[in-house]
Amino acid sequence: MSDFDDLVSAERNRIDQQQAAARAASESARQYGELSEWQQVVARIRELLAASARHLRDAGAPTIPVLEMGKVNQRLELWGMVLAGRVSIIDRRWPLRPFALNAEGVAYPMGRREPLIPAYPLSESPPLNKKLRKARLRTGLAPDQEVMWTGGATPLRDPLPIDPAMGLETGRIGCFGKGEDGTPLLLSGDPGVGEPLDAFLAKEVARRIAENGAR
Repeated sequence: MSDFDDLVSAERNRIDQQQAAARAASESARQYGELSEWQQVVARIRELLAASARHLRDAGAPTIPVLEMGKVNQRLELWGMVLAGRVSIIDRRWPLRPFALNAEGVAYPMGRREPLIPAYPLSESPPLNKKLRKARLRTGLAPDQEVMWTGGATPLRDPLPIDPAMGLETGRIGCFGKGEDGTPLLLSGDPGVGEPLDAFLAKEVARRIAENGAR
């Protein structure tokens, strides 16, 4: 290869490197800008959730207790003892359709609501059924009190991960998204359909407060 060929090859390599660096810088700037937008959206989501919790708390709107059943001593069970795990109230939350909100303004997955003591037997074994009923009633809740349980198909112990990095990667944060103007949205199952989160929360909070006042 001649010296001129070497010069051409080196120049082409330099141009390719410059173009690759420019593309990387452009992508980095784009992602930085989008991440900054998602950070602002997340801050606004948390602000709206905290304000919603404050309104509900100040109005005395009733919450739904979230219950958890402790494990029993398996060795004692093997010895033939009938045991029921202790039932504890780990949180109290307001159901707001797609998610539930606690007094600190933290959003959690929405669980199935059911009476503390349902109409169906808790166990086919009468002795165990009696133990399970007692364990639930020791919480001090009324038998017909609606509750949610941490176990089941939807774990309710961990809050929704409202993380701007998730928004940058997937274009949504669970049921939350952002409009073209950066407005936080509540998304439906269809990624393209959403409503402003502030309007949704205003309606839901006002409805729950009105329901409480009508009691």
